[in-house]
Amino acid sequence: MAHWDEIDGISGKLLKKILLGEGRDSQEDSGRLTDKYKDWDTLAKQSKKVLKYDANKAFRELQHRKYRRRHLMTRWSVAASIMLLFSLSIFLIQESPEVKPVKKIEPGYKKATLTLSDGTSWDIRETAKVFQVKDSEFKVDSCGLSIFNNAIAPSQTETQYHTLSVPRGGEYNLTLSDGTQVWLNSESELRFPTRFNANNRTVYCKGEVYFDVTRNPDSPFIVRLDKGEVTVLGTEFCTSDYENSVVEVTLVTGAVRFKAENGDSVSLTPSQRLVYNTATDSISVTTVDTRAYTAWKDNLFCFEDETLEDIMQTLSRWYNIDIHFESEDLKGRHFSGIIEKYTEIKSFLELFETGTGIKFDIYGHEITVRKSR
Repeated sequence: MAHWDEIDGISGKLLKKILLGEGRDSQEDSGRLTDKYKDWDTLAKQSKKVLKYDANKAFRELQHRKYRRRHLMTRWSVAASIMLLFSLSIFLIQESPEVKPVKKIEPGYKKATLTLSDGTSWDIRETAKVFQVKDSEFKVDSCGLSIFNNAIAPSQTETQYHTLSVPRGGEYNLTLSDGTQVWLNSESELRFPTRFNANNRTVYCKGEVYFDVTRNPDSPFIVRLDKGEVTVLGTEFCTSDYENSVVEVTLVTGAVRFKAENGDSVSLTPSQRLVYNTATDSISVTTVDTRAYTAWKDNLFCFEDETLEDIMQTLSRWYNIDIHFESEDLKGRHFSGIIEKYTEIKSFLELFETGTGIKFDIYGHEITVRKSR
């Protein structure tokens, strides 16, 4: 427990030296005081006692003392004031809410989990490594994961699959054994066979995935989604299937055919975007600037007249953050803009705030979207 008499004694000596010019304050006294009372909790408890200190009563008692009256009156009255101010300061410090430092929201980076057909999992990033699994060679480097396998699976053999999963705040590149290049965005997954068979090359994907398919007329490349499938011979296209009621296919080059789960089939030509709404069982096709839907693989996010809800959902996956809207009407506001994927999010949000009446409050890894007041 702290003794305020001792604090008073030391502080009085120091004050006397300052006021009377009797020399510099004692390093021994001040050091002893600060070392002993480092514990703020102890000081806070003692401050309650100090707040009850009756300075007037102390002053009257000192008036009756017949020796060193003047010096003592000066010393004790000033010391009482110091203790009161000191205790109030401690009290305010104790009562003030703790201010937690705001952590910088960092962009995502290359990371994924490779789960082999036997259930073995590998955490793969940019660390270079080469490993062999049966008749396949897996190579990991700064470009991503490459698979080398020249063997063709017999048609009667049961197909086994490996799975590449990319979490929130991540992305990854994959080169399949036939040379097809695949880019997986955040919260995406690709399931591919250990060996392609002679008749087709079928893979399964979720989330947002970009394909640059190696052409092979004898073996069409088939991408199976949760609510449909895309068949190609050789082309570049992007699929988006984030476990909701909408499937999107954007064709960059070549030709693809989309088949919905209800059996409807639609062929696309370059610069066309297909949207399949499973809730209404409807398909729409529009001509678009494909860059707005595929730039993410080139380290850019391009938003062209998109709702704020869709924009923030995209950013939440990449920056691994949670988004909260203060009101529902904010979600439907439309915006356009471009952001480099590997930049800090704050400057981008500040740009959106300019003249829009919208404010983004950042608390750790949560962002609240509200109307500016």
